[in-house]
Amino acid sequence: MPDLFILGFTKCATTSLYNQLVQHDDVSNTKRKEPHFHFAQVIGKKFSGPADNDMVSQMFVNNPRDYAALYEPGKLSVDGSAMSIEDPRIVEQINSQFPEAKFIVVLRDPIDRAFSAYSHLVRDARETRSFRDAIEHELQGARKTYMPIWHNIKSSRYVDAVQHARELLGNRLKLISYQDYVNKNQETMNDIAHFIELKPTYWKQDHANRSGVSRSILLQKVLMRESFAKTFFVRIFPESFVTSLKRKLMDRNTGAKLRLSTEDRSYFKSCIADEFDKIKPNTPDTSLLTSLYNE
Repeated sequence: MPDLFILGFTKCATTSLYNQLVQHDDVSNTKRKEPHFHFAQVIGKKFSGPADNDMVSQMFVNNPRDYAALYEPGKLSVDGSAMSIEDPRIVEQINSQFPEAKFIVVLRDPIDRAFSAYSHLVRDARETRSFRDAIEHELQGARKTYMPIWHNIKSSRYVDAVQHARELLGNRLKLISYQDYVNKNQETMNDIAHFIELKPTYWKQDHANRSGVSRSILLQKVLMRESFAKTFFVRIFPESFVTSLKRKLMDRNTGAKLRLSTEDRSYFKSCIADEFDKIKPNTPDTSLLTSLYNE
């Protein structure tokens, strides 16, 4: 069963971090990075965003036996379900079931995180609105029943979630700066290794889930949506081969990145300006949170 949970947030390099961790000889290459088992237990598995339920059917593991079977005994195991931080009840449930586990949360500039999530959905032919219209759509309450990746504002509000997790988990929680992870990767990865009691090693940096405009919307839908042919293909070939092939095809199909305008950046910043006032002083996380929401 998992020894380490990468709780989130989405589009904060959680997949890249997971991919680097499983390079280590003492870490189990789990059969599914994001089973979202605990998320499904608390939130459910029915969502109304475009192609949400395709994602659920391909990613979520709902049966406790199937969840346990993902993890290889004798090695450190990682659950990288990046939406787990989205609701305090999920973290509470994981903690109650795994009281000795350790936890990592990666924090990125909240505006960059939101725009990356938006771009990810555009790439996958799911988001059709402009970034500003997508924000307005969320603020109107229209995305309450969508998966968290659609929540540009809500999922960029880190403070309450992080502070609750810290109070619950204490020193079993490690916060990682996205900028440190990207710019000081070897140092950051060795710091993480020390936290989870792994020997330092050379870490090959990974760049997963690159966002950009799809060159072929049809190909992207084939790669991302559920289908009989895709299900059959997954069943007859090893999962590692399927994952590698899918990633190569997605990378080839991903074109230029979208650009965030100065006006939209300023507007988004005004929408989350109240986060700064929620930050508690003199905690292990005060400095990082303050740097992300500093006016």
